[in-house]
Amino acid sequence: MQRPRLSLEITHTWHWVVGFLALLWILLRSGTNPKRLTYPCQRAAMPIATGWLLSLFAFLGAGLFLKRFLKASGIVLVALGLIWFIGLRPEPSKSAIDISLALPIWETPDPISTVFVYDNIPPTTGSLAAGDATVPDEHLSDPAMDTLVALLETGGVFLHRTGVHPEGVVGADDVVIIKGNYQWTAQNTTNTDRVKGLIRQILLHPDGFTGEIIVCDNTQEIGTGILDNDNNSDDSEQSIEDVVNTFYAKGHPVYLLDWNIYWNVVVDEYSAGDDASGYVYEADTKVTYPKFLTPSGEHRVSLRYGVWDPVSETYDASRLCIIDFPVLKAHVLAGATIAVKNWVGVLTTAYADERYGGWNQMHSTYIFGGYALVARVIAVTYPDLTIVDATWTSGWGPSNLAHLTNTKALVASTDPVAASWYAAKFILTPVAVEPDQTNPDLPSSTYSKCLSRWTGFLVDSAGFACTMDSSAMSVYGREVFGCCEGVRGNTNDDPDDKINVSDVTYLVTYLFGIPTGPEPVCWEEGNANGDPDEKVNVSDVSYLLAYLFGIPSGPAPPACP
Repeated sequence: MQRPRLSLEITHTWHWVVGFLALLWILLRSGTNPKRLTYPCQRAAMPIATGWLLSLFAFLGAGLFLKRFLKASGIVLVALGLIWFIGLRPEPSKSAIDISLALPIWETPDPISTVFVYDNIPPTTGSLAAGDATVPDEHLSDPAMDTLVALLETGGVFLHRTGVHPEGVVGADDVVIIKGNYQWTAQNTTNTDRVKGLIRQILLHPDGFTGEIIVCDNTQEIGTGILDNDNNSDDSEQSIEDVVNTFYAKGHPVYLLDWNIYWNVVVDEYSAGDDASGYVYEADTKVTYPKFLTPSGEHRVSLRYGVWDPVSETYDASRLCIIDFPVLKAHVLAGATIAVKNWVGVLTTAYADERYGGWNQMHSTYIFGGYALVARVIAVTYPDLTIVDATWTSGWGPSNLAHLTNTKALVASTDPVAASWYAAKFILTPVAVEPDQTNPDLPSSTYSKCLSRWTGFLVDSAGFACTMDSSAMSVYGREVFGCCEGVRGNTNDDPDDKINVSDVTYLVTYLFGIPTGPEPVCWEEGNANGDPDEKVNVSDVSYLLAYLFGIPSGPAPPACP
């Protein structure tokens, strides 16, 4: 039987009705919360709404709107296609911490310590997985580390020691030890993208870098060693070996050294006439630390006393720079692995029976117990700078990969205790499987007990200016950069300060992660519609589209305050 004409008309217009309703549903349901775009109902509606928009553009082909739209149609269509793709792709198994919840910052008069935090870090610029000189030079940098270094310098902590900044961390001819965390694998190791960015920043020393950079750890006898499984990175194929090999292949003095090769080798100091590489053991304090010939063969280093000059037979402590670079994760015995705990990879656990009465007693009494051995070792090998890698945080460590969260953060300080306290309190504990064991302010927690013991020795016995007291520290974030003094909507900080389609694309890639895009250079500018809460969300994208293409004609974004 012939279908009635009315049914044919309904079928013909159904696309327009359903498409408009799908778009309206998305805007009303997700307009203030872009994360709702990952909901199943939103992903189902996304291709319908996008198809409706594309049909509308075609229908208006001869109109004024299309003439204006065609000026940037390619970029906008790509952006719409990417949004459509996001609506279809599966929801990731682990998501980042809510981007609207920035890590806390505060100022304290006359603080003992200063902490710098950088949250919502962007992805890196490229991969070094090839591990050779074919890697483009532009892949050597890491935007997250570049911004962290700028943040530190804005707060008065300079990475490079120069005539202008004699208090800087790294001298032009220093032997630089980057003490990472490589006992386990994958996201339980220090992020290789962040390490490559730090190495590049050191090599950019204004006076020219003529020293040596060595990525080190003691993975002990139970670890995996520093291998190609250490690939906590945007590109899962990029290991720490690849990073080091790439810089070395390009002619830079960058090396790897696993102190595990000296794990049970007992030596004396250079000043005592012992030229061998190994571990010095002080029987009265039970302190151990490495001394070694560097991989270049050019320097002899005592991690306690500095660079040894065999001609003058003296140590130069000023030429040894130690950077503490742990990954953030929970730990069964210590509560958390952070900056101070990372020094378990500086001492050696060899000869546990003879020195400590057994493996269990070595940990429960000496390393993590009241003897505070970790603090005793860090007191004689104190790091010049601490950076906590919280790109990924494991809520159940030290080697478990089932409880990872993409926390996308970095914490830095010249005080390893303050950096540890902050990272444990505000980044690890919110995602920990057992937060009552990682909270540094909970007296009954395992980590609070360990950190308190370590801090007590460093402050009371060794005399260092350390603190785990929030009222004695100031914490700074991206806000120290201030507003970019441009106009809202210029999200990618164009030099001409103009608003165009590239700013829309910039916001779309940031909000929806296609791939995960960098955050707005200035948050005030990213907040295109000037919302009082200063949030950057889908409504800012809609505002810019309305302003640029007149759907309907929208007002110009307001100026930054």
